Amino acid sequence: MIGKRIEQLRKFKKLSRRKLEKETGIPDYTWQAIEIEKQSANEEHIEALSKLWPEYKYWIVFGETIPEAGQISPELEEVRSDHRLLTGTK
Repeated sequence: MIGKRIEQLRKFKKLSRRKLEKETGIPDYTWQAIEIEKQSANEEHIEALSKLWPEYKYWIVFGETIPEAGQISPELEEVRSDHRLLTGTK
């Protein structure tokens, strides 16, 4: 399940696995293996993503959000972005 969330977040952020490799230092083939769940994400992978996107850390690991603590998901970010566009707020 973590692999699918990582894939969802990577696609939401419009990053190829190759670009994710450049951002994290973890090979693209490792990200692929995690996303298709041939390999489990470990502490190194979670830590790399947490440095890149700290606001998604809780969601990546647990699949839950805590908006009041700044822990969001791609869906929540999309809703917030849509709301800002509709209301003209930042």
